[in-house]
Amino acid sequence: MNKYLVILGIVLITSCTTKTEKPGELALAINHTDAINAENNPLLYSVFNKPDIEKDLYAVKFSAYSHGNALHDLTIDMRLKNDGHFVSPNATRDFKGKFTMIIDKNSDFNLVGNLIESPRSVEEIDLHPFVNGPVNWVRKNTTYTQQIRLNSSDDFEVIGFIQFTIEPACTLEKVPFIIKQVNGVLQFEFFEC
Repeated sequence: MNKYLVILGIVLITSCTTKTEKPGELALAINHTDAINAENNPLLYSVFNKPDIEKDLYAVKFSAYSHGNALHDLTIDMRLKNDGHFVSPNATRDFKGKFTMIIDKNSDFNLVGNLIESPRSVEEIDLHPFVNGPVNWVRKNTTYTQQIRLNSSDDFEVIGFIQFTIEPACTLEKVPFIIKQVNGVLQFEFFEC
């Protein structure tokens, strides 16, 4: 019995991995907020030939961009497929499956401003019985950016997740990530377990 528990423990430990963004995978420059000019500060991110997570209705890529000082952008690039859609964090009504980003409390960095959605979703009226009113559906590929200000140059690791209900599957998706700084380099990674 003990050897089965040991084998099960080894399998569980070795099944947890992290996927780190590699410079060779970065190929496309975009402008994701009005405050950043692509000519001056190109934002590089995956073109989703190798997304961090790939599902039937969506794909997700995490990346970090430095402004050259203590300010950094954490970017979540959501690619929708097969008519996948979800409720925007900008929806005015309270939805349980609204896109949210949760980060563990820490002293290593502070969030600056709110989560920025680009392109910004547009409110529409949905008469479906579960909605029955105004809602901001995200139906296009969308980038979410959270700016942070580092408080330390020390190494750290902070865990968080994004959560949303993907339609039409009506499943609650919870995608964990790690924000870490190693030898002065900030990384924003998908955490797979």
